[in-house]
Amino acid sequence: MRIRLVTSVMAPFKKVHQGFNRKLFEYMMPPFSLVRIAKYEGQSPGDIVDIKFNLPFLGHWTVIIKESWISQREYGFIDRGLRVPFGINYWKHIHRVVARDNHSSFIIDDIEYETSWKLLDILLFIPMFLIFYPRKFQYKKYFKTSLKK
Repeated sequence: MRIRLVTSVMAPFKKVHQGFNRKLFEYMMPPFSLVRIAKYEGQSPGDIVDIKFNLPFLGHWTVIIKESWISQREYGFIDRGLRVPFGINYWKHIHRVVARDNHSSFIIDDIEYETSWKLLDILLFIPMFLIFYPRKFQYKKYFKTSLKK
C-alpha cells in the first residue's frame, strides 16, 4: 500500500532542510506520551531511528536510513523498516523537501508498506493514514513558528 502526502509550508527550502532534525522529530511525536524516542542518530545513510511505544503490545518501530541526497532545490532521505509493528513486513518512507519558490517549500512523505496478507494491508490503510496525516498541520505550524525564532 502507498500513502503520499504533500504539504506546502511557508518557509524557504534552506530553512526547512535545516529543520529536519531531532527537534522536529520530537515535535512530531504523537500526544499523550504514547511513544518515546529510544534512539535517534540522524538522517545519514546507516543512521538508526528507534521509537518505543508505551503500549505493551506494540514494542518498537525501528528504521535505518538507507539513502540521503541534497541539491540546490531538493533534500531527501529514505528510511527502511527494521522492526515495524502492526504485522508490517516491508516499510519504506521517502522524505523529501522541495523548493517551491524563494519563500516556500513542499514537504513530501511517500510511504510504502506491506504485510503478508493483502487484506491486512487494506485494513491498515486508515490507521496508517491517520498516523501520518496530522504531519501536514504539524509541519505548517512548526516551520511557521521556527521562522520567528
